[in-house]
Amino acid sequence: MKSGQTINSPTILGVILLFAALCLPSVAISVNFPSIHWVDIFLPLIVLLCYLNWSKIQFSKYHLLPFAMACYVGLTILVQAHSTSISDYFEIYKWLKFGLLLLFLGLIDFSQLQKYLPYLFLLLVVINLLHFYNFPGINQLLEEQYNGGLQIQFFGKNSLGEPAVKRMVGTMGNPNINALLFTFFSIIFLPIRFNMKQFGLFLMALTMVFLCQSRTSIVVILVLLIYLAIFHLQLWTRRQWLTIIGGLALTYLLALMLATSFFQYSAYSSSLLDGTALYSGSVRGRFETWALLGQQILEYPIFGHGPYKQYFYANRLYAENEYILMAWRYGLIGLLLYILLYLFPFVEMVRSKNSNFIPFVLVILLMLTSALTNNPFTERNIELLFCLALAWAFKSIQAAHAKKGE
Repeated sequence: MKSGQTINSPTILGVILLFAALCLPSVAISVNFPSIHWVDIFLPLIVLLCYLNWSKIQFSKYHLLPFAMACYVGLTILVQAHSTSISDYFEIYKWLKFGLLLLFLGLIDFSQLQKYLPYLFLLLVVINLLHFYNFPGINQLLEEQYNGGLQIQFFGKNSLGEPAVKRMVGTMGNPNINALLFTFFSIIFLPIRFNMKQFGLFLMALTMVFLCQSRTSIVVILVLLIYLAIFHLQLWTRRQWLTIIGGLALTYLLALMLATSFFQYSAYSSSLLDGTALYSGSVRGRFETWALLGQQILEYPIFGHGPYKQYFYANRLYAENEYILMAWRYGLIGLLLYILLYLFPFVEMVRSKNSNFIPFVLVILLMLTSALTNNPFTERNIELLFCLALAWAFKSIQAAHAKKGE
């Protein structure tokens, strides 16, 4: 940091918030009350800093979208034909919170924030490796305090309790969400301007992704590579491309070797490569749920059923597709608003043809792709990271426009 340069208050809070959300467990008051996420704990400070720095916030039409979604969710609750629970109203709060968080994160000095990201990443790597190698006490801590539950209880075991492939759960409580977390970091460390230090962090992040043995994240990485190869082939030289592809292949093999205890057990991700994933119980279960929800979407196609969380709780249903979930809850209007959340910044950045925006485009592709088989936006830590990426992207876009004199 240059002499005399200070870190502003939003940046300090942003660093603390990221550390707390990704490394510390949510705060549990009692077993009968949902845990409180760190964004909720810091929300009064976030609102205060937004108020004190109101003149510095650079508004765009996009900032209205989360608040419009909150109003629309309230409308769907009013028009739905079934009983409403208190938990449904938290969906309104969720969208209002997302809007406030987006405004707050836009106040961050990202040139300062990015200096802390490698340290945060390395801390997460250490925690995850301690968990992966079952360091005494760590997995019990993750199970009890980080919502690890059955994922930790059956870590490295099959449903019968026998030794099996390891799927790294980490602080996220779920291997798929943990894989998405490290996919975010692989995008952050993507060596746009090729240098070996950043390339090393990139490969480390990919190794962590593959240790989670998440089929969704493997598909996401393939989609990102295809996008880069089609639209940004000239980003790297042929030698650099070969280095990146070769590094990716080696990290996958290394992770596969470690996760399967030197190929003693069948890898979870291998079912994606040989096609057997399509016949697995989890995929068949998803198809059955999607078919059921699809039929119910046709009953209320415009405004949907509202949040109606009790229906999912009572029937033990997991949508595992955010597009279907949004259409079921909020109808075609809500689905359109959800897609606009991604489409507006995506189009803006692709049209700019600025290589500095490539990581932000990749983050949106990550969200769009993972939403096909998961609910990334409904996961609080992934939502926070996506919001951070959006705020960073819009600040970069506005800086680029200002530089051009627009």
